[in-house]
Amino acid sequence: MCLLGASSGICKHPGQHCSSEDHPYHVRLVQQMLYGEDIIRLTGLLDPFRVCSGTLIHEQWVLTAGDCFSETNWYSGKEADPLKVKFTSELNKNQVVPHDNIRKFNNNTNEENIILVKLPEPVSNITAAQLPASSCTRPELGETVLGLNCHHTSYDSDTAKVRILCVDRNITSCGKEASSVIFCADAIMSVYPFLRCPEDTGGAILKREGTANVVYGVKLSGYQFMDICAEPVRQWINETINEQ
Repeated sequence: MCLLGASSGICKHPGQHCSSEDHPYHVRLVQQMLYGEDIIRLTGLLDPFRVCSGTLIHEQWVLTAGDCFSETNWYSGKEADPLKVKFTSELNKNQVVPHDNIRKFNNNTNEENIILVKLPEPVSNITAAQLPASSCTRPELGETVLGLNCHHTSYDSDTAKVRILCVDRNITSCGKEASSVIFCADAIMSVYPFLRCPEDTGGAILKREGTANVVYGVKLSGYQFMDICAEPVRQWINETINEQ
């Protein structure tokens, strides 16, 4: 989820503008947890919304982190609201996704996970993000990649524009957290160690290949990313987006 209080100006980023024209497949995912008087009463203590990023990888599928969706409301213990998907383009209306449209990746471990969100309506006017070739390998240690974040706020509005933050990241060692399906990438800082870049959950790690930005990872917590090139991850994505 997005965190407050950080400035994108402290993060080194590429020269390209981080706009909806550059990354039209980037989406904002929102799930409301508090309402009305509860929001006023708990302002500053608890976030009324779960807010994440996601990536349109198919006309009807969005890829994001597993903790961007909850079946149960954190505060009430009741069934949580549906997930709302917001697009960077104002030409696309928001879509409300029922719980039954969420597909979870199961890697049979206690590690963090990813999900695929099936949109009720296909999106025909946005070019989906490109996935790497089946023979791909995860980015190499020391390599610089581009991370996409949602704008660092925790509020939601049907009229608010979806803003994207671009942050350069260096592939680094995961140490004891190393995994066959997870790699690590630290944000490159222009002011360090006093401030932090805006963090985000569910956003993509991209590599430039020719004229295309290709998705190689999905942001989990901290500096961990799900490896799209890992065989079980790639197989699950292909099977899910081609399900009947």
